[in-house]
Amino acid sequence: MICYSPKLALDNQDVLLYSIRVIRRKIQKMNKLILTDIDGVMLDWETAFHDWMESKGHVRNSIATYDMHVAYDQPKEFLKKLVVEFNNSAWMCCLKPLRDAVVGVAGLAADGYRFGAITSMSLDPYAGKLREENLKNLFGDVFEFVTCLDTGADKDDALEYYRGSGMYWLEDKWENAVLGADLGLKSILVDHPHNAEYSDERIVRASTWADIVEKILG
Repeated sequence: MICYSPKLALDNQDVLLYSIRVIRRKIQKMNKLILTDIDGVMLDWETAFHDWMESKGHVRNSIATYDMHVAYDQPKEFLKKLVVEFNNSAWMCCLKPLRDAVVGVAGLAADGYRFGAITSMSLDPYAGKLREENLKNLFGDVFEFVTCLDTGADKDDALEYYRGSGMYWLEDKWENAVLGADLGLKSILVDHPHNAEYSDERIVRASTWADIVEKILG
C-alpha cells in the first residue's frame, strides 16, 4: 500500500496524467532501444581468444571451425575452462570492434537509438566492469544497460521480459536468434561461418553493420 500526505497528494486527474507521461516515456525509450549480444556482434571475441591462446602456448590445429575444442584438438571441458579463464581475464578491457561496428553503432545512435546489451560473458563483477569500459571506450555512451550472464549461459530469462515487444535483437548465435524470434523480437543474425547453414524466414541476416543500419533505418 502506498500512502500519500494530504498536502502532497495529487488529485486523480494529475495522477492519471503523470502516469500517462511515464508510460509514454517508457514506450518511446523502448521503441528506440536495440537489444544486442556483444561477442561476435559488436566485439571481435574470436580473434582475441585465439591471440590469448597463442600467448599461453596453445596451438590451433584448424581454422575451419568455431568449435574451440575442435580447433585446438583438446577435450571440450578443458576448452570450456579456458574460455571461462579468458572471459575473466584483463583481456576483457581491450577487445576490438567487429568489422564496421563503430561506424554502424554511431549511425544508429545519431538517429536516437540506444542499446541494451545481453552478453553471456561472465558473472565476475570485475570482468563485467572491464566489458563496460571496453564498450564505452569504443562506442561511447550508447548503452542503457549491459547485462552480463554466466559464461555461455542461455538468454531465455533475460529476453523473456521483452516478449512481444517487437524490438530488434542482434545476435550471432543461431539458437539465440531463434529464441528472439519465438519471443516476438525482430532477430537480425550477424553472419559468421558457424551460422551459415541455418535459415528461418523470421530471421534476417546481416554481413556488416552497414547492413544492420539499413535494415533498421530503411
